[in-house]
Amino acid sequence: MLQAEEKIIESETYRTTSRGGQVKIEPVDPVQRKAAANAKLDQIGSGVVHDRSKSLATRADADTTKLMELAQKVCKTPIKLSWKNVKFEVEVKQTEEEVAATKQAFRRQMIVKDCSGYAAPGVATYIMGSSGAGKTSLLNILSDRVALINKAKLSGTITINDDVPVNQDAYARYSAYVMQDDILFGHFTCQEALTFSARLRLTTPHEEQDRFILQIISELGLFHVKDSQIGSVHRKVLSGGERKRTSIGVELVSDPSLIMLDEPTSGLDSFKARGICKLLHDLARKKGKTVVATIHQPSSEAFFYFDRLILMADGYTVFQGDAGESLDYFRSCKFKVPKRCNPSDFFMKALDIKYPKQQEDIEKLERLNRAYRFQIEKRNEVENKLIKLPIPQDWASGQKSYRAPLSIQLE
Repeated sequence: MLQAEEKIIESETYRTTSRGGQVKIEPVDPVQRKAAANAKLDQIGSGVVHDRSKSLATRADADTTKLMELAQKVCKTPIKLSWKNVKFEVEVKQTEEEVAATKQAFRRQMIVKDCSGYAAPGVATYIMGSSGAGKTSLLNILSDRVALINKAKLSGTITINDDVPVNQDAYARYSAYVMQDDILFGHFTCQEALTFSARLRLTTPHEEQDRFILQIISELGLFHVKDSQIGSVHRKVLSGGERKRTSIGVELVSDPSLIMLDEPTSGLDSFKARGICKLLHDLARKKGKTVVATIHQPSSEAFFYFDRLILMADGYTVFQGDAGESLDYFRSCKFKVPKRCNPSDFFMKALDIKYPKQQEDIEKLERLNRAYRFQIEKRNEVENKLIKLPIPQDWASGQKSYRAPLSIQLE
């Protein structure tokens, strides 16, 4: 006897079962559906899908208060970086056509235009935008690395924990900056590079430094190459991802509370770039670090490790908030977002501005700026005020920075 064929069609709210000509419709419990989906993902294994589901679940359940409490427990000096009304203007030389039209050899150009925002401990914040959007300039301004030469002008306020102004001394105490290009001695091994950095910066006993260095090497996944030379451009030894993690480790030896990185995935393939983003995500969540990084065009898998996202176009901040909400925000702004697309690919296309600006580009910027002012700007100001962190104790007491004195550095 032939068995009746059973067909099951399941939507988000109902489950339809068809068997032997009889149709049965049952409501679907969304909680049970989510639990069943998570259980199925767990059975797949520890591949990309499993990591993706974990990242999304972490992002969906993230609560600002809980993150701040966790950061204060695991980080000795949790840091919130805030900036308000930041503007950066430079003087550029005009082309011959522009000189003939304006009768002036130079003109003023705004690079960063009235940007405000914050980066909180326990959260990985990424600044994204097309080439020329001003993301690297903003990062350099936040890290006090901008030289005011050739009549450049910088205005706005940048503070740590709302009270400490960002300057060279404050930045050296609590922060670290990882440049886009790795600057490492090629003849050093991975462990020697970290040891050299620790000896110049730390005043603790060498035995304690060595234990801390091995801990960092292990956390960065470099233990198997700790005795291998870094190599150079002409003599490759470590891979690109291992060199980048070594550069991050050189800065981590001072145990900074704020880590800034300029395009840490530049020059890496999608798999290694995803590993760097996962590392930064873990540093923020597990160590309570404040992570701020610029990034150009990550893969969709790397994008899942983003907590907060700042999007820039033509020097303006056009989005700032939860990375998981970014695509929905652009849909609300009447942008056509393709299904199952890589978010970063869509952002690069949507935020691309051609120079000289066409009427289409001007209208796009006006629409983005208007939506940002009405939907996001006030919300971010309120969130920034809700995050209250104390002034660092060593700053309040006037203690010296972590840098070792010259006598120790010359030992």
